[in-house]
Amino acid sequence: MYPFFETIRYDNGVLENLSFHQQRVDRTFVQHGVSANLQLLSILLTESTAQIIAPDLIYKCRIKYNLTGEYLVEFLPYTLRAIKSFSFAEIGTHTYAYKYTNRDWINEALSKSGTDEIIFVENGLIKDASYANLALFDGVHWFTPKVPLLLGTKRAALIEQEIMIETAIKVADLHKYKLVKFINAMMGWEESPTLPIDYNGLLIHASI
Repeated sequence: MYPFFETIRYDNGVLENLSFHQQRVDRTFVQHGVSANLQLLSILLTESTAQIIAPDLIYKCRIKYNLTGEYLVEFLPYTLRAIKSFSFAEIGTHTYAYKYTNRDWINEALSKSGTDEIIFVENGLIKDASYANLALFDGVHWFTPKVPLLLGTKRAALIEQEIMIETAIKVADLHKYKLVKFINAMMGWEESPTLPIDYNGLLIHASI
């Protein structure tokens, strides 16, 4: 019923990066040849007053929707996810160009990995993690894969703020980077899980 969704950080009454979420919703409609109008701000302001929300908690605001403009909204208290280990996974024929509710292939790849997180690779290029875009630090600048699985809203905001730079990142070039950071709409830059990369370019286990 609701093939698409957005996850928005709701912190002390503020819906963060909402304009980037709206752009992605609009792009989803346009690229599917639909003229339906879904205005996130008016919907979420109404829903946030209708649901019980504690002022001192950060919420994951999840809005599921379809191409006819129908939607379902829920506010869930958010807890930062810990990442202590991760591994690589080949994408194969899979794609995730839109924020689909059906994430079965992603969840299956993660469950088979035996690690907290996976980084997807396509033709030797780093793409995304299972739930986040990526940023890699070379000691001077932060870089993010130029062609990720999904164009994330936090990613878009950080690029606009010139905090990170788009570039193609090859698995073979991981030795050029010192750190990898997992970024998504629910996490601030400083709190986003960050792990080191060893001198061989292999991702190693570490504590947050």
